Amino acid sequence: MIYVREIDPADLALFDEWYDAFRAGAVAGREAPIIEARSALAYSLRNPGPLKQRIAVGAFEDDRVLGGMLFEYRLTDNLDTVEAEIDVPPEHRRRGIGTQLWQWAVTRAEQLGRTIVQTELAVPSDPWPGALFAERLGFAVEHVEEHLVVPLPYDELLLEDLRTAAGRLDGYRLTSWAGVCPPEHQQAYADLHSAMDVDVPTGGMTREVVPWTVEKLEASEARVDRNYLALVTMAHTLDGAPAGYTLIYLPRANTEHGQQDDTLVLREHRGHNLGTHLKLANLDQLAKHRTSQRYLHTWTALTNTPMRKVNARFGFRTIEQHRELELHLPVPVRGVAAS
Repeated sequence: MIYVREIDPADLALFDEWYDAFRAGAVAGREAPIIEARSALAYSLRNPGPLKQRIAVGAFEDDRVLGGMLFEYRLTDNLDTVEAEIDVPPEHRRRGIGTQLWQWAVTRAEQLGRTIVQTELAVPSDPWPGALFAERLGFAVEHVEEHLVVPLPYDELLLEDLRTAAGRLDGYRLTSWAGVCPPEHQQAYADLHSAMDVDVPTGGMTREVVPWTVEKLEASEARVDRNYLALVTMAHTLDGAPAGYTLIYLPRANTEHGQQDDTLVLREHRGHNLGTHLKLANLDQLAKHRTSQRYLHTWTALTNTPMRKVNARFGFRTIEQHRELELHLPVPVRGVAAS
């Protein structure tokens, strides 16, 4: 008999068994898959922050973990939504395990008074088991991105060609750092994060955008820095106004992969090859701090044509789609007795 319950992340052996099942389901059939490292996920579950609750949930048979779910919800914003990622290893699929995990998620969402469930899927090809499962549950695809990779170390001839094509950077200066943001740049960096949250394409996903403050930035970076080295390059005008930034994460416990995260150029500063200059400067940082990473990953919306062209120039190739999905649960009727 299969049953579902929460995992105590302080139970080291049980957490490891859960993570192995969760990871096996997440990476099956994918090229260069990247998921949160065991130590990073364990830390976040054992040391919850003030902004988000994360719960590990397992499906069991005879005390053996057959599949896993990561269930998350924010505590200070987006109070109508929860996020659920369900992963079942291929050898245990088609036994109702995913469905039972999903029923747990629905029940907990209702207990929390939340009516929107969101999830993300990596889809290398169609038909894909996870996509078919989500469709059967009633999820709608609201946003699609390309998941791209480029091999590391970077091709120096390609980088030199890009530097030549980009030309001189006139009217701006670049500042780079590794780790947490220096105090003198915190306000500008927080403002750029706020602009990124507004500017980034999200399709039809339900999102409440909350502006970044210096305090929020400090708290976020303190948690991230335990498990990732952030490589940042920021652009300023010559009088010091922020114009854009780019960000790479190097997971400390997953030395095969790096993650090219945000790249933003404020609208009033576009048209100067600033995005290319930012990326090139940050790749110089990557060359200094890279250890054994074999791939650099990035994600770009299908609707973001300018960034897709930049990615192509930098040698990225698409390996799968990254789909964001949403399902609206029925709103419970309060105060009505069943007859």
